[in-house]
Amino acid sequence: MKKIVLSLAVVMIFAWQGMSIAASSVDALIQKLEDKGILTDQDAVQIKGEIASNEKASQETTFKSLLPDWLNNMKLTGDFRLRDQWEDRHDRVSSVSTNDLARNRGRFRARVNFEDQINDKVKVIVGIATNGENSAGLGNPRSNNITFGGNAAGEGSFNKSIVALNKAYAIYTPNGYITLMGGQMDNPIWEPASLLWDPDITPVGGVIQLQKKLNDYVTPFSTNAMFVLRDATPSVSATGTKTDPYMFVSQEGIKGNLTEKVYYKIAGSYYDINNPNHVALDFRPGGNNNTSPLSATAGLTTTYSYNYRLIGGDAEIGINDPLGELLPSPLYVPQVGFFGGIYGNLDPANQNLAWMAGVYMGSSAINGFGTWKIQSYYKVLERNSWLDSFPDDDFYSGATATKGWRNELDIGLAKNVWFVMSYFHTNVHKYFGTGAFSASAPEDLFQMDMNFKF
Repeated sequence: MKKIVLSLAVVMIFAWQGMSIAASSVDALIQKLEDKGILTDQDAVQIKGEIASNEKASQETTFKSLLPDWLNNMKLTGDFRLRDQWEDRHDRVSSVSTNDLARNRGRFRARVNFEDQINDKVKVIVGIATNGENSAGLGNPRSNNITFGGNAAGEGSFNKSIVALNKAYAIYTPNGYITLMGGQMDNPIWEPASLLWDPDITPVGGVIQLQKKLNDYVTPFSTNAMFVLRDATPSVSATGTKTDPYMFVSQEGIKGNLTEKVYYKIAGSYYDINNPNHVALDFRPGGNNNTSPLSATAGLTTTYSYNYRLIGGDAEIGINDPLGELLPSPLYVPQVGFFGGIYGNLDPANQNLAWMAGVYMGSSAINGFGTWKIQSYYKVLERNSWLDSFPDDDFYSGATATKGWRNELDIGLAKNVWFVMSYFHTNVHKYFGTGAFSASAPEDLFQMDMNFKF
């Protein structure tokens, strides 16, 4: 009987509220019902809560109805990172001299992304970010970091940081297994860790992706992309003729589960980079680490000597809940995994391999207090294995002809807040010529990051 009376009271109050009765009148009615013993104190609190919730939902619905559909479907995301970075390179350029180049820098990065589902098949993503260390007004493709005190000579004294377009692309999904993308996009090529690509690179071009889940054990996927590396201006003179360098990538793979606990992902890839010797690319590291002998094509002296046709693959295998209840809950390990990759450049006859091997342990995603992950891997980029404009710029300044370790610990502190410690120990792979790559020059790089996501 009490439930019937309570329900009738709620219905009556909602009806009164629907006739635009002031909030004070509703409160007065509830108070009278409470005074007459029809409602208890607990019932009154419950009804007030339901009314407030109903009013909030009504206001949100009314507000959304006034906005255009494209704005209702828009999502705003982003992240902000604070970093302290210490690096020390022991530059042994001869047997009698040693130069230690050590420095500590504070840095920050900010990125904001706008994502709009403009209809059931088309999505547009636009992102802006801090411009990173720039040269002659150019945004750095491998970094959005702003260094405390200025990124370059002439900067500092609390200069305002430049914000640049970080990405802008459209995604068309005509059905559940085909995706088309075009513009400047998040890198669609899968790597289990950073071997060939810096994670901040947003390539420009077009992509066709295919994916079809056959069952829980096998999901084939395919990514085929054409990226333009630089727009070259033609010249009427024979020595100045240039052709746009571009990259074609085909990645074919499968992923899924081997058992209830064991998962895997494996892919083979082919890279065909055309005309890299027709134009010099931007933001290459110092030293001719993979351009000797220098190409004289088109009268340029800093272009690449080889075409780059890479073939290879990447693989990852992991286990969920590997130890079960063998360890107490504070020591629980959610996942453990192993990964690797190897690529060979078919054009040069030597110094043409890129490979890595590593392990990880911890949570599948860092989101919230108590989540964590530790990762460690060893990487080698031989001199002629890959274009030196694209590798991870924290790994020996992004150069090829390098080798070393990358180690990382991620710790979740709260929802959307986490701490990262990274340590790189890297060096020249094999010494050659004169200058920066003529002798051993080991580098230690230590980073501490506070990350905030919204």
